[in-house]
Amino acid sequence: MNRTLTISDYRQVDTSKLSDITVVYCRLSQDDGLDGDSNSIINQKNILLDVVAREKLLNPVLFVDDGFSGTNFDRPAISEALRLVENRQVSNFIVKDLSRLGRSYIKVGQLTEITFPSFDVRFIALNDGVDSNKPNETNSIFLPIKSLMDEMYAADTSKKIRAVVQAKAKAGERVTTNPPYGYLKDSSNPKNWIIDSVASEVVKRIFQEAKSGKSLSEIAKGLENDKIFKPDRHRIEIGLKSISSSPNVETLPYFWTRETLSAILGREEYLGHTVNLRTRTKSYKDKRKVDNSKEDWLIFKNTHEAIIDQETFDIVQKMRSHKRSNQRYKNRAGHENLFAGLVFCGTCGRKHYFCPQEKNGLNHDHYKCSAYRKPIDGCENPHYIQKSALIEIVSDKLRQTIHECQLDQETFLKKIEQQSQAQFCKDSKRQQLQLQKDEYRSKEIDSIIQKLYEDNLLGKISDERFVKLSQSYEEEQKQLQTSISDLTEKLTKQQEDSLNISKFMARILKYTELPELTVEIVNELIDKIVIHKPTGTKRNRIIQIDIYYNFIGKLNNEKSEPNDLAR
Repeated sequence: MNRTLTISDYRQVDTSKLSDITVVYCRLSQDDGLDGDSNSIINQKNILLDVVAREKLLNPVLFVDDGFSGTNFDRPAISEALRLVENRQVSNFIVKDLSRLGRSYIKVGQLTEITFPSFDVRFIALNDGVDSNKPNETNSIFLPIKSLMDEMYAADTSKKIRAVVQAKAKAGERVTTNPPYGYLKDSSNPKNWIIDSVASEVVKRIFQEAKSGKSLSEIAKGLENDKIFKPDRHRIEIGLKSISSSPNVETLPYFWTRETLSAILGREEYLGHTVNLRTRTKSYKDKRKVDNSKEDWLIFKNTHEAIIDQETFDIVQKMRSHKRSNQRYKNRAGHENLFAGLVFCGTCGRKHYFCPQEKNGLNHDHYKCSAYRKPIDGCENPHYIQKSALIEIVSDKLRQTIHECQLDQETFLKKIEQQSQAQFCKDSKRQQLQLQKDEYRSKEIDSIIQKLYEDNLLGKISDERFVKLSQSYEEEQKQLQTSISDLTEKLTKQQEDSLNISKFMARILKYTELPELTVEIVNELIDKIVIHKPTGTKRNRIIQIDIYYNFIGKLNNEKSEPNDLAR
């Protein structure tokens, strides 16, 4: 082997001034690493340098893609090498074997059969005996077959890796490469996550500000003003490798995006849970990440220390479900959408729009049914109510509930329990009966299908008739299984009412008196507000407003309110 020839990396050479370049290309993916030293970068380089010396090739420049899959051609080194090829600066392109060039049958074929010949580039794949300056019939047949085999190998390897990842994920082992912002890998055991003392405080701040009603833009602006490093830059600051390849990591270290904040606010890992299979790659050829549906996630609870408590997380998720994280609370200065996503029409059940309005210098912000005057399935009445009136009514009702709780906590608790139990008994009996019917019918269908099968074997019914009947019964059974699952879930949820009452009491007891309403208070206590159609005229106008509290629903102390600011 030649040990005297030296070669420079393409990043250290001004290639713009070179011609007749010999591209010495090496690639190693993480999967290739399993093969030991045979495919190592050093091994590839040494073998190819011997070729350069033996063939007396000019201007050798080293191009290395270390840690890149062969199915992906968006590699930095190969991209730069091909750019030089298209600039007609390359005379020779050498690799250890075809799989180093790539594992895509179509792309490798395009390069070897079209690109390299078009630009008069000599291509050598040493171990495969390929040299475009020494063509032979065997190689012309073998080359496409070898490329196809390389692609099949990539597909098979990808399938095996996916199976291993799935098995680890189902066993509760973390399959994410990097912990989310706020956590670090434990140096003594990289499989464990520990709290990042600096980043975790930023995570808490983000959740608290979202809970208080700030928009993502407002949160991002505050972090930037306080010069808080964004996640990728924070990794660099604490000595870790940046995950992002964006130049903004260096040039805009404090620039937080809405997407970054939204991702942080949605991560259940901050509750102390491991979440596996959140994303997947489209295929072994396309490494871009796509989101799995939440039903496909595997969640293992209490696997590491939590940063965010469940109550805060739940409130923020409720606000996000109303698309609050994607809109400004203050549409204009002085026009705060205090009840965003919580106000509903008592007639059609649709949400109310918030309509900021100003007349003659006076605030006339109001809410009205989103279906009012819609040409199809519209609502007959706007269920209009001014925001100021709604604030007054909701504040009074909250103060009444807080006062009732503070005055006699035991009586108040008993009242909620009785109300909950009454509703539970009513719903539970009906649902239990329906569940029993569905389960009985599902078992009955099993027997019917078994009988149909036996009749078909005995020739009592034709194959066509058997297929038609069995498909019909199987479809009915599928619907029954869905109903059984839903009813079981509802009954389980109803049995958790006692726990829900405790949660509500913990929240309501935080307030000895009600200060001015804020987005945080509203979302902490209220699930929804239902505006019914007003009755009466002018000063005798009456509007019924129902407040449904988180965990316990509507209390039986709701009364209709006279109000001339509703119509």
